[in-house]
Amino acid sequence: MTKTQNKGEILDNQKLVANSLSNIDHRKLENSSEFLDSPFEKNQTAIDESNLRITRGWFDFKAINIRFTKKEIFDKFFPKNEKQQKLYKILNYSRSIYLGFCEYRGCRINIRKYFDQLSLLFGFELEKGQIILFKSLVDFFEVKKKNTTLLKRYFPKLRESDFENILKKISDQEKFSIECLKLIEKLISNDKDEDLRSSKQNEETSHKNEQIEQKKKQQGKQSKLFSDSSEKQDKNEKKRFNRSIGDEDNSDNLKNKNYNYFTKEFDLFINAEKLAKKNELEELRIKFEKEYSENHTLINKLVRKLDKLFNSLNKNSWIYDQEEGYFDSSKFASFIANPDYQDIFKYEKQIREKNTVVSLLLDNSGSMRGKPIITSAITTEIITKVLEKCNVNVEILGFTTREWKGGSSKKKWESLGKPNLPGRLNDLLHIIYKDADCRWSNCKKNLGLVLKEGLLKENIDGEALTWAYTRLNFRREKKKILIVISDGAPVDDSTLSTNTPDILDNHLKDIVNQIQKKKKVQLLAIGIGHDVSKYYSNAFIIEDVDSLGDVIIENLSKMLS
Repeated sequence: MTKTQNKGEILDNQKLVANSLSNIDHRKLENSSEFLDSPFEKNQTAIDESNLRITRGWFDFKAINIRFTKKEIFDKFFPKNEKQQKLYKILNYSRSIYLGFCEYRGCRINIRKYFDQLSLLFGFELEKGQIILFKSLVDFFEVKKKNTTLLKRYFPKLRESDFENILKKISDQEKFSIECLKLIEKLISNDKDEDLRSSKQNEETSHKNEQIEQKKKQQGKQSKLFSDSSEKQDKNEKKRFNRSIGDEDNSDNLKNKNYNYFTKEFDLFINAEKLAKKNELEELRIKFEKEYSENHTLINKLVRKLDKLFNSLNKNSWIYDQEEGYFDSSKFASFIANPDYQDIFKYEKQIREKNTVVSLLLDNSGSMRGKPIITSAITTEIITKVLEKCNVNVEILGFTTREWKGGSSKKKWESLGKPNLPGRLNDLLHIIYKDADCRWSNCKKNLGLVLKEGLLKENIDGEALTWAYTRLNFRREKKKILIVISDGAPVDDSTLSTNTPDILDNHLKDIVNQIQKKKKVQLLAIGIGHDVSKYYSNAFIIEDVDSLGDVIIENLSKMLS
């Protein structure tokens, strides 16, 4: 296709491509209602590459819908309600797209470019929740992964089993449609609940505003860094973590009968971006990036080694005897002898599937301040970017405490008469710098937070390890790797001064032992300037923080192979 071609010629070419995908008679296709509202036909501007990209995706989408959707079955289960009709179309479109992606590799590229223009693709306007539902369905069908956080916000009644039920029926359109109707009922009922909640919220708006003003006055004397509203940010995360340390009888939980805590009500599990204002976070990121130039020797060495790691992980193979793809020169003679011979193409298939997740748990204690935390963060960033290219999901976590020598927990203990052996007596601060499902480009600003003044305090490693392990346990990937980067033993003055002196040490050892016995997660620990092998069986010590990258890369190569 060239710019000199007229619209009619290009449109005919596109319909011919669509015909090959849909396997229907071309004459029928030309007159099909599916193709009468082509955005390209409506476009009266000059032909250029952007026009062509649009039409390719649009025609591919329409073609695979015809190819994988039997109209009589589609119409048989088609709902009467308009909102239900939209959901029904979304679910069926996600099915045909997935089946099309599986059979026609090139379609995936063309159609995915259209995901920012779904209203144009579908022919009707979509609400934000519907867009999230569609994209989550396609992602789930392809890699069995979905954006749980966003889905729960718009569809709190949805469960992973709902997605799995329709996936099981995806090859049978009739059974799939039946499951879709069940799912639509759940989605619609959720909307009704939301409407009721919304009306109640409108009635109580003035009352809530008064409460907010009162809270603001009460919080005036509290820390500016961590407000009461921040404590409520990730309640589900906190509940999930609490279950892991023995609140519920679950075989996957990590338990220790000899370890306790005075209270958990002041613990904070929070995304990094919520710990600083937007402009402060941007300034910290700029400051962090300046460290790159000051550590250019280290960076260059890491990049070279990671390049080798990338090449070893990203091994590709060729799939032969295909009807599309790259021309296979070995088939040239066969093609000359028989021009009707079609299986003359090949394409690359990546061996490594997105079935691995790596969690990097960074010690954010005060002793890590300066070069150790900077080197750890830089190494983490570079490794994250490379592993992302290798289809490996990466999570970046940090752990410290909210205060020095006890916070609100200690004050509460004191107000209750200082009972003996209270257990952990400080408030946890667990930070999510990057979620495993977040693209690095969307999370990179967060890592600059390690340079925030006053952030790095004390470290309670056992509970941090439990938290990281719990998060990994909820992941669907088969291979799970947890790397801990620390500069020594767990330390919290308020806890150690009011309990037995080995309470934190023993707890960490026990948690590590449980993780290693369960064998669900590969565990690696790196001690910066301190030997941590007394806690971890798979541990390394590095005297010079500049060698941190070398140790991680060497061990990652073994773990990922």
